[in-house]
This record gives sequence, C-alpha cells and structure tokens, in this order.
Amino acid sequence: MKKANVLIVDDSRSALFAVKALLSPAGIRTVTASDALQGQEALKKEQFDLVITDVDMPGISGLEFCQWIKSNPETSHIPVVVLSSLDSDVDIENGFRVGADAYVPKRLANKELIPHIESVMNKCTFVKNKTILVVEDSKTIQMVTKQGLEDAGFNVELADDGQHALDIIDDVSPDLLLTDIKMPRVDGNELCRRLFKNDKYRFLPVVVMSSLGDKPMMRRLIREGVTAFIVKPFNVDLLVVTIEKLLSDHFQRMLEERERLVREQKLTVGSITSLINALEARDKYTSGHSQAVTRLSIAIGRELGFTDTETDRLQIAASLHDLGKIGVRDNVLLKPGKLTKDEFEHIKTHTVVVQDILKPLHDMEDVLIAASSHHERWDGTGYPNGLKGEEIPLVGRIIAVADVFDALTSDRPYRDGMPMEKAMNIISEGVGSHFCPTVGAAFFKYMKTLKKGNLS
Repeated sequence: MKKANVLIVDDSRSALFAVKALLSPAGIRTVTASDALQGQEALKKEQFDLVITDVDMPGISGLEFCQWIKSNPETSHIPVVVLSSLDSDVDIENGFRVGADAYVPKRLANKELIPHIESVMNKCTFVKNKTILVVEDSKTIQMVTKQGLEDAGFNVELADDGQHALDIIDDVSPDLLLTDIKMPRVDGNELCRRLFKNDKYRFLPVVVMSSLGDKPMMRRLIREGVTAFIVKPFNVDLLVVTIEKLLSDHFQRMLEERERLVREQKLTVGSITSLINALEARDKYTSGHSQAVTRLSIAIGRELGFTDTETDRLQIAASLHDLGKIGVRDNVLLKPGKLTKDEFEHIKTHTVVVQDILKPLHDMEDVLIAASSHHERWDGTGYPNGLKGEEIPLVGRIIAVADVFDALTSDRPYRDGMPMEKAMNIISEGVGSHFCPTVGAAFFKYMKTLKKGNLS
C-alpha cells in the first residue's frame, strides 16, 4: 500500500492509540481528532487520503460527520472508513447510506482494518481520474451528468450521438462508456453493437441510460455485453456509485487476471528451467551456459534502460535461447571436431525448434521470436531468416552478444576458453557486421564497469 495520510476521529484515547499502532507499521501517517468538529477543522487545514471515524461520539455523530464529508465538494472525494462498536446489520446499513466506503466493527479491527483500507485506497486510486465518455443528445442531461461525474473525480468527454462517439472514441480512450439509447444518426443500440464487434472495445464497460419501456432491448443488450442499465430519470449520486462499483470490479478482475498470468508464467519459467537443465546435462561443457547468457543479457538490457517488465521478458528469452538444441542429435551437439555442412545445417534448426516447442504457450510470442533470432547477424548473413539491422528483435541482438561472449570464454571439447580481453576484441571486431552497434556499446560499457568493480 502506498504511503497515505489518514485522519482518525474517535472520542476514545485508547481507540485512537490502538488504531495508530495498527497503521504505523504499514507506513501510514496519521493525524487524530477527538470529535467530528476537530475532524472538520483538520480537513479544512490539510489534505487527507482517507478518514477513519467512530460513530458514537458527543455532538456530531460519526455518521453525520461522514455525511458532511461526502456532501462537501472539497472533501467528497475522500474515502471514509467507519470503525465502530455498533455493528448490527442496521448500523452497517446506516453507515453505507451516508456514504461510507467501508464499515469495520471495532472487535475485528486487528484483522480487518488494514485489508479494508487497502481495498478502499486501491479502488479510489484506480477510479480517480478515469475517463467516462457520455453519449447523450440532450444538452441538459449532458451537463448534469458531466457535473456530477466531475465532482466525483472523473474526467468526462461528451458525444452528441453514437456516430459522434465512434468518431472520437479512439482519441478519448474511455475507461467506461455511458450512453443513451434513442439518439439521431447512430443510436445507442447500434453503437453498442459496433463496439462489441471491435476487439479493442469488446471488454469496455458500458452503462446504458434507458426508460422502463426498453426492457426487451435491455435483456438483449445484456446478452451482447452491456454491463449495466440506469433507468431515466436517474439520481446522479446513484449513477456515480454504479460507475465506481463497475470500475472497481473491473479493476479487481484485471488484478486477478494479472495474478493468474504471473502464476502461469512462473510455472512456465520453472518448466523451461527444468528443460534447460536437462539439455545442459547432456554436455558438461555447456553446463551453466544459459544462466551465464541470461545474466549478461540482463546487464546489457539495463545499460540500454530496460524497464522491469522488459527485463523480465529478456530474462525468459535468454533463458530459453538454446532450448531448441534439445532436438539436435547427440553426435552433432557433442561432436568435438569441426561440423560438416550437413551437420551445421542440422544444428541451425535449433532456432526454429524452440518456437515449435513453446508455440502453445499464450502471451509468449515476442519472447519466442527474440529467442529464435540470436543467430541473426546485423549485416543480414545470419540465420534462420536472414534478418538485417533493426529487423532483428532488440532482445535477439542482446542475446547474440551475450551468447558469443560466453561461448568464447568457456571451455569446449575442441578448444580451451579464451581470455576475456581476446573475446572482447572479437566482439569489437564484429560490431557493425555480426553485432548491433548499440548493443555492442552497451556491452562494452557494462564490461568497463565490471572491470572497475573488480579492481576496487
């Protein structure tokens, strides 16, 4: 959870102390107030990311305080967590009725307060500044809706009808579409149909504004992909709550999907590592080669300014760059002498085999292409596709340098590994013909840093 500035309002000193003690280890800065009036004064003086309030307090109650926060334009965006000993169903319902974002019984604070704060903060961070495209031909409804959504922290773009929305949607890139049904030119029904046929917008949350007489159309649009309906005339506060809920649920699904993909990727990388270890066990001379190439590739990538995500993809590609050799015959792979022309053609197939082995894996195409291109050459004389210059994926160009350097400095059945300086000279001579000049420069910059580190 990001560092946050939290206001705690409670008339009990022991409760204030207990909540501060819970939040402090999470890196949360806290300000305390002993009643709602002090809480109001604190909110006027300072910006807070979240308010935690008791309910049963002298003077202004916590529910009244929450209602004040949510009705004040300057504070309505601040999430409120009610923390109270009053925890019946009616109490909790009353808390949500006045606008609370979460309601935590004090008896469960040790277990549930931090998770609820994280959930509320994540939701608010995600929802804040999201863009809503409102498609409505009534100028009055446009303005009322725009004002209400902007007051809640959304960015709002307007379209007068479905055709106008289609014209601007690529530039707007909305996080949610709110559309009327009956409009001139392209109506809401046709707008939804066209969007759902477009892969780019197939999963865009869509809320349709309609009258009660449109029930048959509602059912059909729900089947086609519409997320929710708002019946006219509608309350803007209800609309805001509906949109916040849809976006936060959508965000939660994205988080769950991302976590699933991360788990799958970890399993995939683990399986790949096992295959690599099995491959390198065939030949003691290449044992550890993939790990060495991966380490050097990552170092070069960092010199080139790779992001964490790009580095992760580079790590996978470098790890499996020689996996295709699992399909190379032992009498060729382990041959101590020079390869014949036919044998060399056979060993060249490993760059294609790696793609065949891992083709079924989802979301790995870029990695597979990069891993299979590490024998391409900058001048176009490499294999398997004779790519030239920047036609070669950058990750493939990086692995090419790391692969050759480790091969030159490692022992082989037919020769001993050469000194680092000699290997670096060979890399230098190959820059511009075999190797990418930009990657070559990053390699030498890293090696220079490495040598300085060894001397110090």
